[in-house]
Amino acid sequence: MSDSNNRFANALMKALEKKNLEGFDYLEFKQSVGRLTEIGMDLDTAINSAFITGSSVGLTKEKLIKTANYYSEVLQDEKGQFMRSLEKHLVDNVEGKAKQTSELKKKIANWESKMQQLQEQINQAKAQIEASDSQINAARTKAEENQKGFDEALEVITNTIREDINNIRRVLS
Repeated sequence: MSDSNNRFANALMKALEKKNLEGFDYLEFKQSVGRLTEIGMDLDTAINSAFITGSSVGLTKEKLIKTANYYSEVLQDEKGQFMRSLEKHLVDNVEGKAKQTSELKKKIANWESKMQQLQEQINQAKAQIEASDSQINAARTKAEENQKGFDEALEVITNTIREDINNIRRVLS
């Protein structure tokens, strides 16, 4: 994952931690499975071992799947917040600049019809338009990169959860 994707993945993981339910649930189960596979245990054995450990403190298959689904919903809420923030960013940094650029172009048309002494004002306005166009392009590019990075991070984590649910259903049936 790129740095941008890692940033989004970290933000999503923090959101999950912030909404972490009390007790041993999917998040603790997932961490336990991860630690077991890191030491060389195969996935199915790791799932069974983590489930046995969790079941000693009240974890059930139903609770495991229910909490995994809960965390998927938390991620979808995060996506909604991200999209609202992205839209605000676009409004603030693209539409506002585009409107400003449009207004300046009208001023330029008026100034060019005036006498020679207005030439300096015209040159200054053209420079401001170029800067605004550059900012618009940079803001659009950044927004597209952020959305792509967020979507990639979201897809990786969501696919992992789906895979975990399938493995839980398969192994614990």
